[in-house]
Amino acid sequence: MAKQKQVTLTQLRSFVAVARQGSFTRAAETLGMSQPSVTAAIQQLEQTLGLTLFDRSTKTLRLAAASRSFLPAMERVLNDMDTTLSGVQSIVEGQSGHVAVAVLPSVATRILPETIKGYSKAFPGIRLALRDDNSFGICEKVANGEVDIGVAGRTDQVMGLEFEPIIRDPFGVAMHRSHPMASEQGPVRWQELAAYPFISFASDTGIRPILDSLDPVPENISVPWVEVSNIATVLSLLKANQGISALPQMSVDPRDRDIAFRILIDPPKFRELGLVTRKGRSLPPAAQKFVDYMKAALRPYWERGPGS
Repeated sequence: MAKQKQVTLTQLRSFVAVARQGSFTRAAETLGMSQPSVTAAIQQLEQTLGLTLFDRSTKTLRLAAASRSFLPAMERVLNDMDTTLSGVQSIVEGQSGHVAVAVLPSVATRILPETIKGYSKAFPGIRLALRDDNSFGICEKVANGEVDIGVAGRTDQVMGLEFEPIIRDPFGVAMHRSHPMASEQGPVRWQELAAYPFISFASDTGIRPILDSLDPVPENISVPWVEVSNIATVLSLLKANQGISALPQMSVDPRDRDIAFRILIDPPKFRELGLVTRKGRSLPPAAQKFVDYMKAALRPYWERGPGS
């Protein structure tokens, strides 16, 4: 069985250009091709289709009757192809696409709004989908491909991930405004927390390993009166004056009239938050643009720490 000849884009573009311009010379100029190349493309297309596309004379060039019927279809094919290629190029260049991001609630409320505002102005063609979770949940979402990128605390509980630190968030003690520790200002030593009921975090959070790394660990921290899985629950308990907790600074809104916050020292502790991605997997162009933008926007949080 003879192999069927294929129609090429060059042939189609040459045909449409000649039909629109009514001249091989003007068509060649429009396409940025030589006239012999356009002529050859038309001849090849005629051979492939088995018909004459143009009625030629020494002074005129007209569409043949047979080719008038399918010129609109050819134009639609080229327009659709150009639109598709333009869209693909836009995706390749990171100017359009879809990015799914999972972040900690504190990042979502304190940092992300301004970052997204700037990003959306720079890349209006990219759509964002945001999810919030604790560090373990974020890492799971990245690992199973539910999101492209995560912003979470470091965790070793989920394998196959890469972690790049971008935020250094200092710990402090948080308490109700009426608590005795709220009557003073300035730093607080970890050992000073021993006298009060402590609200801690479950082992699957990014904060608990940091608290457990204290040497020595105050007894009320190692054996807290209550453990929770997210910062929102801690804040609710603090608002009810049910104890104290050690929280990263970003977790506490300085405008909150119910909760006071003092930096902890001896030793100072920091929560490292980073960009979480799947190991060995390249990001889609739009997601890489988001990563690059976020790293630049959040650099001060790594160099100085929030509130400094």
